[in-house]
Amino acid sequence: MSKPDPRHLEQFLRDELPEGWIEAARSGDEARLDRLKDSLDNPGFVRRLGAAGWVAPHWAPEHGGRGLSIDDAQGALEVLDSLEVPRVPRGSGFVLAAPTILQWSSEETKRRLLPPIATGEERWCQLFSEPGAGSDLASLATSAVRDGDEWLVNGQKVWTTFGHESEFAMLLARTDTGVAKHQGITYFGVDMRSPGVEVRPLINMAGQVEFNEVFLTNVRVPDLYRISLPGKGWGAALTTLGAERFALSGMRKKRKASDEILGGKTIEQVIAAAREAGLTDDPVVRQRIAREWTRGRLLALTSQRARAAATAGRAPGPEGSISKIAKAVSNQSLQVLAMEILGARATAWGGVDAEPGDFVEQFLRTRANSIEGGTSEIQRNIVGERVLGLPREPDPWLGQPWSIVPR
Repeated sequence: MSKPDPRHLEQFLRDELPEGWIEAARSGDEARLDRLKDSLDNPGFVRRLGAAGWVAPHWAPEHGGRGLSIDDAQGALEVLDSLEVPRVPRGSGFVLAAPTILQWSSEETKRRLLPPIATGEERWCQLFSEPGAGSDLASLATSAVRDGDEWLVNGQKVWTTFGHESEFAMLLARTDTGVAKHQGITYFGVDMRSPGVEVRPLINMAGQVEFNEVFLTNVRVPDLYRISLPGKGWGAALTTLGAERFALSGMRKKRKASDEILGGKTIEQVIAAAREAGLTDDPVVRQRIAREWTRGRLLALTSQRARAAATAGRAPGPEGSISKIAKAVSNQSLQVLAMEILGARATAWGGVDAEPGDFVEQFLRTRANSIEGGTSEIQRNIVGERVLGLPREPDPWLGQPWSIVPR
């Protein structure tokens, strides 16, 4: 494998980014860089970045990458991050579906599903949870029946994040009811534009349309879109769930806005609100801010270890659960402090002063942090069992066929 020429990436960026972007990033001119960011069509740029193979440079060319070694690919991604270049496609396909497809799918399936993920042309959502299968996901009842080169899918999913904006979905469906619940599940990709897919929005308490319930009625899924072997979907799902816990630990290198995956205001924004309210000399407020900063720093160090393990090619482990629990606690606590700093402005706002309303909206959104992607209670069970070696909770139906287990 020939070593890549770093000039290829820089030339691509000079051709595709607004003029002066690279110089502004390298000189630390944040004001100028922010103005240039406002002029950039992020999805369009990421699409071109992915088409050139730089979104996932370690993937094989036929999968949408450049075939670089892990070290060379990491070097390219570090260049993109240092220049604050957007490089993650919209949706959850790149973060959650792609690692699962790479590990579990046939070569033919990889060639079909991975390239549009790298460019963001096909955004993905997750069809896992059901009204009767949330924390106990393996008890899911959505069925998939083989019909020649297709599968006929029927069932209902819920809490599907951005399902109304996605072209594809990760789907867990039961393909065998005569075996134990974990053994009869198969993992599919499903085209959300297929006949029989109905998406109904759910409005959260912050007034946002983020979640959906999805009804699947005689939806035909080509066997080409089957991501796992029949009956091996639970193992593939664990790959996705591990990646999801890592994503929900909030470990992005920079977080400047409140539109991150977990929502909420940053510590810098909360400090600015305290300064505006004249509370930065209050010893109690200062102590609270220091505590939140320390929590965030400890989380960053913990997640650095998880990132290092992922870079080294190790599968996501229980550290993802530890980080996710810590992130939920840290983010929710920080937003509570923000509400206390705002005081009465957090309960009554309007007119031209829209900032308190934005703080409240973000506070409400973060109430979901300890639920989404696996509740904190479930994550603590994972830590107890896989890290501390504690015994599992007794299950009288363990190993029994799914068809006879009470639901």
